[in-house]
Amino acid sequence: MPHARTIHSAHPVATRRAFTLIELIVVVVVLGIAAAAIVPKFTGTARQEADNAVDQVAELLRLFAYRQSLSAQQVALWRDGNDGRIHLLVMDSDPEDPEAIPAWRPDRFAAPVSLPLGVELVEIQNNDQRVDPTEWTIASVPGGERPKIAIRIVGMGVDSTVALPQGSPSVVRVDADKPAPFAREPIDLSRAGRDFEPW
Repeated sequence: MPHARTIHSAHPVATRRAFTLIELIVVVVVLGIAAAAIVPKFTGTARQEADNAVDQVAELLRLFAYRQSLSAQQVALWRDGNDGRIHLLVMDSDPEDPEAIPAWRPDRFAAPVSLPLGVELVEIQNNDQRVDPTEWTIASVPGGERPKIAIRIVGMGVDSTVALPQGSPSVVRVDADKPAPFAREPIDLSRAGRDFEPW
């Protein structure tokens, strides 16, 4: 019986090959870089959504000031306690029944503002008096001064106060993590004892 010959090659053939330590380190580094690039985008989206909500509240305050200064109608800001949306209201009569008593109706040109989940109104001030943040109404007085309004909004990394000074048509936004912007406020020189100062 003939003997079987065994052939030995100079290059052994590997049947299985595992990852080397260098390959594993490279994969971990690439995954780390990808995670560092993706995670801030997810958190940044939530912050951007909260920033947009603050801007929408500021725009509603601007519209309130605009309507109050140019219209003979009484205007108000109202937060619905059921759904939490903030509305701009106008004291208006029903167009279908002109003889009816005027009532508060939503402004046709201002969409209500909804706050995203996790963003809350924590403090509302009407002429420096605190108001219940869950449901409130701040109305202008016909023929009188516009109320001074301040709304503090907190959530998703945002802590901002949106203020509408009494005599100013512009809204001021103050973020807790940034220096306060310069805002002009009206002053009564006689009350301040500065009525004889040149200006």
